[in-house]
Amino acid sequence: MRHILLLTLAFAPSVAWAADNDTVVINKPNMVTVITNDSLQKVIVRGKENDDDFVYRNTIQLVDSNYVSQTTINRDHWSLIPKVPMTKNDNYRGILVEGTAHFYCGFIAPLNMSDGLGLKTFRSANFTLVPIQFDVHLNTKGKRARNIISLGIGLDWKMFGTTNHSFMKDEMGRVALSDFPEGSKPDRSRIKVFSLCFPLLYQHRFGHGWQIGVGPVFNWNCSANILTEYDKDEGHYEFTQKHIGQRKFTIDYLLQLRTPILPVYMKYSNMNVLKDSDVKFHTLSFGIYF
Repeated sequence: MRHILLLTLAFAPSVAWAADNDTVVINKPNMVTVITNDSLQKVIVRGKENDDDFVYRNTIQLVDSNYVSQTTINRDHWSLIPKVPMTKNDNYRGILVEGTAHFYCGFIAPLNMSDGLGLKTFRSANFTLVPIQFDVHLNTKGKRARNIISLGIGLDWKMFGTTNHSFMKDEMGRVALSDFPEGSKPDRSRIKVFSLCFPLLYQHRFGHGWQIGVGPVFNWNCSANILTEYDKDEGHYEFTQKHIGQRKFTIDYLLQLRTPILPVYMKYSNMNVLKDSDVKFHTLSFGIYF
């Protein structure tokens, strides 16, 4: 019996391990290892078609006259899979957690602007670095699942630029629009906001390189400042103002679309960046991410 099992696993083009209500099919395994004795049978499959990192382990052990089964998939990866032994009648449902990193780069289109604000889309930019994101693959029996819940921690920079007017903080600490000095050649005036961001996303994989993700991004806006630059009388002038009264907490709504050609994103915020200011606008970011 043992020799028949070994020959079957070694030469079959695919390996299938079946319980009452659970079947795992592994096509074209790279290596199959079988360990068996009177009270233990252990099967280890390494590699499969299109996934050399795949690792499947199944152990059936005789304990107090009852058979107990334990199954793990991709334990060599950073994953969370139930370690509690399961009887042969249990349905196996694994949960895989992967750590990923992402970078977003795009432009900002200001919406719902105050009169005369004149923010320019291609002078307004958004950069987001998410060095730590936890992707929880739900109900997976392989390396990756179709339904994913993600939580990340990142850094976000938003820059809103205009050339029509300059931003200026008045004596009351409110940001308003001001004209550039008479006779000057305007370069730019921009508001920059730095935030810690926490994206919480639901992602769905359609296969063939297509994937969509949606969810809120919670922003803790740590700092903001104004930078104004212009030329006058053959000289270049720069002025910076800090503590401009940005909202401490804002929420963006993120849409990701991964395609076989290029991954793109859009991020919308219906909250004004500045809380007590004559300068009011909402933002729509768009660009690519990796």
